[in-house]
Amino acid sequence: MQNLWTQFLAWLEQSLPRLLGAAVIFAAGWWLSNLTIKLLRRAMNRSHADTGIITFICSLLRVLLKIIVCIMTLAQLGMDVTSIIATLGAAGLAIGLAVKDSMSNIASGAQIIFTHPFRAGDYLAVEGGAEGTVERIEIMFTTLRTYDNREIIIPNSKLTVSTLTNYTSMETRRVDLEYQVSYQADLAQVKAVLQKICDQHPLVLADPAPLIAVSAHKDSAIAIAVKAWCKTPDYWALFFDMQERVKLAFDAEGIHIPFPQMDVHLDPPQHPASNSGQSTNL
Repeated sequence: MQNLWTQFLAWLEQSLPRLLGAAVIFAAGWWLSNLTIKLLRRAMNRSHADTGIITFICSLLRVLLKIIVCIMTLAQLGMDVTSIIATLGAAGLAIGLAVKDSMSNIASGAQIIFTHPFRAGDYLAVEGGAEGTVERIEIMFTTLRTYDNREIIIPNSKLTVSTLTNYTSMETRRVDLEYQVSYQADLAQVKAVLQKICDQHPLVLADPAPLIAVSAHKDSAIAIAVKAWCKTPDYWALFFDMQERVKLAFDAEGIHIPFPQMDVHLDPPQHPASNSGQSTNL
């Protein structure tokens, strides 16, 4: 027992400087890697770089720096770094084949960053029903935030193969509205009222000019289409405000907004011919 203790003390005395050096390298390297990411993020924010690029590069660099720190720590402990890197390479190939979906997400993330089909802050609708504002584009996932403050996390590989609708990539959008009036309404008056509302609304753009036209003859009403252009951030404000303004204007002008109705005509019952005057001979 005394011999084992002596051997342990001798090993500790010989290895202690190396262990302390490895601990210092690991702690300092970990701290420096976090500091580097923090400074890089701050510098990219000051240069007004795209938020998606910032999150993707920082998350990728964080992983690479942590791997380098671990390799340096192992080298300080006296391990053969060359064989470790070769082993990691072989293991990485095997792991890459096993987790090809994850590797596909990484490649898709790089594709999104460099081709810019969307950016952080854009409002997307993804094939399948998910939609929201892009918050982060990371190595493997993209995060959307919905209007009711839910977080949707989508693998990058799905975004590169799905049909995307980007509602905020253009500076202007068209608001498509439809209003129904009765068949007895004066169409010229209706169109004049709608035109006046569009002309006086501060969010409606004059160019392109609003389009107001009869769009359909329905069962109980005539449909009037209003297609007005606005700045993209003003879309929903204009959409909801138009609903209120049109209702108030129609009420003021005596324009009736019909509701579905059905006229039922009842025919009088048909009685069979009377047989009271006929007799039966037995």
